[in-house]
Amino acid sequence: MAKTVIQSFKDFSSNLEITDLQSTIVANCRRNVTTKIGKVLELHPEGSKVIGSWARNTLTRRLSEADVDVMVILHHGKNLGWVDSAGATKALDKFKDILQKAYPSTTMRRDVNCITMKLSNFRLDVVPAFKYTGVNGSADYYVIPDSVRNQWVPTDPFTFASWMTAVNTRMNGKFKPLIKMVKAWNRHQGWPIRSLHLEAMLYYHFKNYERDYTMDSMLKVFFDSLPNYLLQACYEPVKKDRLDDYLDTSSKRTRIGAYNKAKKAAEASSNALAWSALSQVNAINTWKILLGEFYPNYG
Repeated sequence: MAKTVIQSFKDFSSNLEITDLQSTIVANCRRNVTTKIGKVLELHPEGSKVIGSWARNTLTRRLSEADVDVMVILHHGKNLGWVDSAGATKALDKFKDILQKAYPSTTMRRDVNCITMKLSNFRLDVVPAFKYTGVNGSADYYVIPDSVRNQWVPTDPFTFASWMTAVNTRMNGKFKPLIKMVKAWNRHQGWPIRSLHLEAMLYYHFKNYERDYTMDSMLKVFFDSLPNYLLQACYEPVKKDRLDDYLDTSSKRTRIGAYNKAKKAAEASSNALAWSALSQVNAINTWKILLGEFYPNYG
């Protein structure tokens, strides 16, 4: 509970942080899965890497609703039989076979480019990968399987993470907490926007910020812009893959539905910011209604 807007956002930020216990659980799970696969298949010396929102430090505390992505890197020379187009699906099938034998009571499925395991604390996406050395001064890169297109596709999960960290540094450590707050709003609204799409829009909005402002004012200016962003095409910052097309093809998540919720968020955040100069209790209560259970009550 908090009596000022400033304190309420400090508490909100703390409420969204991953706990030490959750970090330990994820680290142990990654190590165990990598070990199980490494007993059957020869792995690259890097072994495995956590990628996605976990690596970008943008996951929120409700880990049970999230995916943790682990990229398991195969030794190229020892697994040459999988480097062709047919090998993309074969590698996924082999990973599933290994993991199903190692965890027979765990529900799992083969997805487009990973094996998704439904664990008690979270969902784990295990992604096979090969690492390639860059040529003529270019950076090393990874490829992962695409079982729909039957090919290995290049991926760069680390550059975007480094760009996010750079923005966070310029904004005195407030950018990543801000992302988690917007994700909390998204969760409270029933997930109208996919996580990576939301992170990309936040990155594009704040990438040129050279300093931080108050959390309530930054949320307000982002929500003001969000409806317009949702009417535009959005591309992953590094690989330039289209991120928003699901809004035109899904019956669950629609562009107009996301737009309408963003418009309401813009109105509510403007009201909350206006209340700050008049009544801390009304400001906090307005933010609470907008942002959901992790935002503290007044008191």
